[in-house]
Amino acid sequence: MSTEDYSWHTIAVGNSILGVYNFVVLAAPPDWKVVVMPMASDVFSHVTRDGAKWVRDGEVKHFVKAGSKFYELEIRVRPGDRLSREGSPVEFGGHKGLYRVGREGLLKKSDVLIVEVYCPETDRTISVKLRGSGAPLEILRYLKYSRCH
Repeated sequence: MSTEDYSWHTIAVGNSILGVYNFVVLAAPPDWKVVVMPMASDVFSHVTRDGAKWVRDGEVKHFVKAGSKFYELEIRVRPGDRLSREGSPVEFGGHKGLYRVGREGLLKKSDVLIVEVYCPETDRTISVKLRGSGAPLEILRYLKYSRCH
């Protein structure tokens, strides 16, 4: 797959004083667009790797427009290896991760795709949730091109 076959989405927060803090660089289908929700993030700690700051403890929420569908995107990062050990294997940024599909939300009406990966380079566990109508499983084939450090 060439870089023309997928889109890059840097999920980060920052300001002019403290700089930019990266959560992940998410690879996704080429028609996906991330709709940023300002002020929908918390960063409690970070780690620096090769001059870039990576969130080590924090969360961010945005939306994804995937063709005619919309999904809520939630990324949570926690220090250490906190993988749930439940799910099917998936590759994320060169690391072995797990994914599972379920239902969440009020009266469990929303489908949710949850991807978890531990990055030993930054010693953090990353959880990516996509919530909406129908779990967007097509993203699974793109995640190996994502970056977490």
